[in-house]
Amino acid sequence: MRIEAYAKLNLTLEVFGIRSDGYHALRSLVVPISLSDTLEIEDSVALSSDVGYPDDLCLKAARTLRSVGAGTFMTPRSPGAAIRVTKRIPAGGGLGGGSADAAATLVALNEIWGLLLSRADLADIGAQVGSDVPALVTGGPVVMEGRGEKVTSVTCPTLHFVLANPGVNVSTKDVYALCEGRRPDAPSATAEMLAAVGSGDLERVAALFVNDLQAPASRLHPEISDAVVSLRTAGALGVSMSGSGSSVFGLVPDAATAERIASEMNARGLAAWAVRTL
Repeated sequence: MRIEAYAKLNLTLEVFGIRSDGYHALRSLVVPISLSDTLEIEDSVALSSDVGYPDDLCLKAARTLRSVGAGTFMTPRSPGAAIRVTKRIPAGGGLGGGSADAAATLVALNEIWGLLLSRADLADIGAQVGSDVPALVTGGPVVMEGRGEKVTSVTCPTLHFVLANPGVNVSTKDVYALCEGRRPDAPSATAEMLAAVGSGDLERVAALFVNDLQAPASRLHPEISDAVVSLRTAGALGVSMSGSGSSVFGLVPDAATAERIASEMNARGLAAWAVRTL
């Protein structure tokens, strides 16, 4: 089976205090975008992956799915899979690349192994793999809460962005350590963004981007601030960082503008892509 694993953007990312399990509480509007990795997955007698990272989330997802299902909805033979990944999503860029690959693995193996699990079931299993996996298993825009395990599907019109990656690998742990977090009773930036997105007012949407991790990530890696300035100077309506960085995105009015600005960024040596929401 061939399946696309789509990257995500956090149009909002609100960070609150640390939970009892050691994770920060979050609230975020997460949208999948057209940049993707491609996975080719085949049934096999063993589990294997060519990802090559020490933290291979594809294998972790497959093993978790197999473990959860053992003795319940699977046949006595432990299923295997051969997973091959063509990477396009920059690693360590705040775009959920590894999580997207894990989510696609769950969706594909659910079909290959004939498990008949719902997307909600897969999201619950994905929460054991990584915080971003439940949102990406869902397959559309969601509001993500908790540490990522609670997702609510929402609607979002097609939005066009220029995505830029300054080429630095950000430590999520280090960024969160520098984030003070907001008060639990603070007004919901995510709710305000949802209303703006629904109105179709791009200027209002651009003015409401918020990411509580952007300031600490930029302190650690000034290249992020440089990329933000580059996109603003090129004409993006509004710019923000995705996840814990280092990728930044700029909202633009249409696909043609996105292609033009991305081409300009690439010519200047800043890796950039024209993308849209799915």
